[in-house]
Amino acid sequence: MRNLAFVVIILLLLLLSCGNQQQKKPANLISEDLMSEIIFDVLLISSAKGINKQLLQNNIENPLNYIYRSYGIDSLRFAESNDYYTRNSVLYNSIYDKVEAKLKSEKIEYNAIIDEQKRIKDSVRMSRQNQIDTVSINYDKSISTNKLLIPSNKPYSPPK
Repeated sequence: MRNLAFVVIILLLLLLSCGNQQQKKPANLISEDLMSEIIFDVLLISSAKGINKQLLQNNIENPLNYIYRSYGIDSLRFAESNDYYTRNSVLYNSIYDKVEAKLKSEKIEYNAIIDEQKRIKDSVRMSRQNQIDTVSINYDKSISTNKLLIPSNKPYSPPK
């Protein structure tokens, strides 16, 4: 009998805990657009840590606090908003869709900049190479003009 009561209590707790609980919106909820901007910056900072952590630490003492300050929020407001959005998967997916779209557009922009820099570097290199070729051609011409064959009265004798 005790086991049956224990099982019933556990089942009731499970049913109550798994119910469709709608979390209340925090009073200071961060908008979806602003949240997507913040998450974008957090992702960039965490990626930068993986690439060159020392450089990041030299420029920004605490990256997350830097992000909070730049958006005028605090860590509690971000945590509450993030918790609210994670419990509402449709909203959270739309936020991450915005982040993904921004990442893709930034990647396209940076790739275009890198391609332009490569094009400029290649054109400068080709220009320098053409200048070098012109100089060497002029030098070769000057050598060949100095070695003109001048007819002489002496018979030709090959060099030894």
